[in-house]
Amino acid sequence: MPDTARFESHPPLSPIARWTLLGFGAFNFALGAVGLVLPVLPTTVFWIVAIGCFSRASPRLAARLVAHPRFGRPFADWLACGAIDRRGKVFAIGGMGVSLLSVTLMLEPAGWLLGLLGSAWISASVYLATRPAYCPIV
Repeated sequence: MPDTARFESHPPLSPIARWTLLGFGAFNFALGAVGLVLPVLPTTVFWIVAIGCFSRASPRLAARLVAHPRFGRPFADWLACGAIDRRGKVFAIGGMGVSLLSVTLMLEPAGWLLGLLGSAWISASVYLATRPAYCPIV
């Protein structure tokens, strides 16, 4: 199990901030887990947010996630150097695109809302696409 000291480089949080981060992290982790079975939810994006919250609010929990035999490597890569593997990028960007297309076809949103959603998709896609594909450190 990785040393939890590397997650503890920040000053301690207040109890309210800690519980808020833990709750938001758990919410995003759950959404990412649902995304494992529903193709319209991008697991990668939600889990990036979750591991960020957990690494700040609960170093022990973040260390447990990094030590997971199947999902630990992507968490470790993200925490060490912000890397997302190509498969994660493709699934995240594709899942967000399918979600945007589904909303467009089923709900027929107003033009301004479609523009806002499209801008969010483009912004998130560019951010994900520009992350390194591997982390040589871990």
